[in-house]
Amino acid sequence: MTVSVEQVLEAKAHIGTLKSEAHPKTQKYRAGVYSGVVVIDPECIVEQVSAAKEKIDALRKEWKQILVVAEKQMYRKELEELAEKSGIHYLNHKVPSGFITNFDTLFKRIATMNDLRMFIGSEEFSALTKKEQLTHKRKLAKAERVYKGVTGLKKIPDLVVVVDGQMMSGFIEEIENKSIDSIVIASTNFSKFWKQENLVLANIGWYKSIDFVLKSILS
Repeated sequence: MTVSVEQVLEAKAHIGTLKSEAHPKTQKYRAGVYSGVVVIDPECIVEQVSAAKEKIDALRKEWKQILVVAEKQMYRKELEELAEKSGIHYLNHKVPSGFITNFDTLFKRIATMNDLRMFIGSEEFSALTKKEQLTHKRKLAKAERVYKGVTGLKKIPDLVVVVDGQMMSGFIEEIENKSIDSIVIASTNFSKFWKQENLVLANIGWYKSIDFVLKSILS
């Protein structure tokens, strides 16, 4: 799918942060400042979204592991639907601390969750009291809320897509430390030095903008 400037404008993806919050490193992507709000050059967004899609499409053809991470409550359900439809792993709730750096430990937690799911469907589970069954079901629901989107992830992902680079700065440091390829979707307050081909600068505070960017690069 080819994206256009018109789509960028319609999704309001070009609206950045207040000028007072914008970081100097993002200045080269600006079209200007209007009423104290930074406006991102729509042409830059088109180029960045297109480059991100090209990278993702190439990795998917090679059956690489792709993970999308977003803690945005406004897009939680939609991310789950989009990622599952696209066959991509996702985290759409609070990201567990050390998810990348302590991946082996977290992988065991995912395995435990899968075992619990199997147990709930077994005859042994049926023999438990209702109170005991409820305890196990609650435990599974709590684990699934966090790990449902990564139950099929068997190793550290080859590419991580992060929504809101500034808010997810701690997670981004984990990606850097492990030298994992990434695409960071951020606003004009993003403060890290990042390769231009790995960055999509857009409005991450607006539902339609997030929807436009993610559907453009993942569909």
